[in-house]
Parts: sequence; structure tokens; C-alpha cells
Amino acid sequence: MSVERKYERDVDLLLAEEFSVSPKFANWFLGKTSGFRNADARVLDVYVSRSDITGESDLVVVYQQSGNDERFALHIEDKIVAPLQADQERRYRLRGEAGIKRGEYARFEVVLCSPQNYMEVHPEVAAFDARVTYEEIATFLRSQEPDRTRSQYRAQFISTAAGRSVNTWKLDNDELTNRFWDAAYNIASREFVDLEMKPLKVTKGSTWINLRPRDMPTSPRRVYLFVKGDRGIMDLTFTACRAYLLQPQIKDLLDERMTVHQTGKSAAIRIVVAPFRVVEPDDDVLSRVRSAFSACVDLVRFYRGNREAIDLATERSILSE
Repeated sequence: MSVERKYERDVDLLLAEEFSVSPKFANWFLGKTSGFRNADARVLDVYVSRSDITGESDLVVVYQQSGNDERFALHIEDKIVAPLQADQERRYRLRGEAGIKRGEYARFEVVLCSPQNYMEVHPEVAAFDARVTYEEIATFLRSQEPDRTRSQYRAQFISTAAGRSVNTWKLDNDELTNRFWDAAYNIASREFVDLEMKPLKVTKGSTWINLRPRDMPTSPRRVYLFVKGDRGIMDLTFTACRAYLLQPQIKDLLDERMTVHQTGKSAAIRIVVAPFRVVEPDDDVLSRVRSAFSACVDLVRFYRGNREAIDLATERSILSE
């Protein structure tokens, strides 16, 4: 039997069942989170399509720690093809905070589940605390009772949902967006060579991109620039790092424009500029793009000029496992 077309709701229900009946899956999934990966906990409640005035959480999974009554929650967003809605990740956090105020749990994380391809073409997903791919889930399901038809069927179901995203994300291709980013790329190539920007494939209307000049490391943590154009946020980002530990160590290096922030499980040194959006690339919007790229170059040069001190500070600020 084959279900040719899968929808996000289908995946919601499959995952809800796994969380509800499979402690092995629930524990494995915790291992993919940022702050709960070593927690010894069991699933207490699973909610599908839980909503309030801020919107809807596809899945809310409440865990209880073994040996005490402390509870924490995962608010999970499922994506196959559709782009994230405006402020979707932020509104998930509002619902998470509301659950704390109601006394349902003490802590929470916001998690994205999607195909790997979706994460590659939607850089804005970096704002989530954790990201779990459908391919990873399928691999786990195949490893459980590999001779059972049920396990293989469910693994095939979610892996082929991932295949749908790979084949159809280009439906969000947009001529205006392409013209805008082609113009931005031409500016970067001529005027901001430190960024080493490459031609982009950006989904319709998106102003969020990642940049990583070749001398920025990928280990022990990835260092890159995260441009959030519609917010005017330029972030020099360090994965697996705690901002509250990093900031005191580098505060004397920062210039007056720079601040340090926690962004999911990464820390970022931030410069804020005038925001921009995808429109016809006229002089006004391209001036804003230049301002954004100039700030990014300042962050690149700041890192290069202080690399030894910053690398040492980030090593001392590593995200607790």
C-alpha cells in the first residue's frame, strides 16, 4: 500500500502516536533537542493542533522528569513544503510561555520537524531551538524491529513525505524575489567581497540568508552570518553557545553598535540596521541592502581581528549538553 500525497496533518498524527506509545522514540527525540537531550523523562501528555489567539502548535508533547514532578514541553512545528508564516517561531514561543504561566510545565523548547531539504532552502529555521529531519525520524523507525512490516511502513511514509519537499520546493520560486537577490548578489560581488557571497536560490519573499566566508570555521562550532533583512538584524552566529556566558568575556571588544543575543541554541553578535523587504530593486531598497552588507562586513572583520579571543570565549561558553 502506498499513500502518494502526504500532508503535514498526516505527519502530526504519526508523530503523536509514536510519542504516545513508544518510549524509545520519545527518548530518542529528546536526544535531538537543545536543552533536554540528557533528561530522564517520560511522556505525560500529547496534544495535536493546540491553539490559542496567537495561532496553533502542531504538536505539544509534555514530559515529566523521572524522580520528581518537574515537567517540560516540546512545541513542535511540522513543515513539508509551505514556508513559515510571519513570526511563526515567535508565536510558538508565546504559546510556550503561556503554558508556563498556566502551570502546565516549567520549561519548553520550540522544535521544527521537516525534510532536510526544507531546512537548507529556508534559513529562517535557524531560529528554532532544535531541528529534526524527517530523514532522521525514518532512519530511527527503520532501526526499531526492522523485521516488522509496521515499522517499515511508517518509516517509508515519513521518508516519502520528505521526498515530496525535495521535488516541490521550487514551486515557491518567484521572479521578483530572483531579481531582488540577483541585484543584491551583484552589489556584494562588486562592493563587499569580504562576504564571498554566492548566487542564491531564495524562496518567495524571503529576506533571510546565511553567509559564511571560507575562513569562518565549521568546527568545533559553526560560525556564520545570519541576515534577517525584514528585521534589520545582522547576526554573527556561533552554534552551541550560551550568550550569557559569552557576553561578559567579549564586552570590551564590542563597538557601540554590537550586542550579544541568544538565538535558539546559538549565540550571536548583532548589529541592527534599517530593515528591507523583497520589492523591485530600486535605489532606496538597494541602499538598505548596502547598509546590511556593510554591517555584515564589519562583523566579519571584527571576528577576523579578534578571532583568538572570540574562539576562546565561545569555547568557554559551550552549550550544556
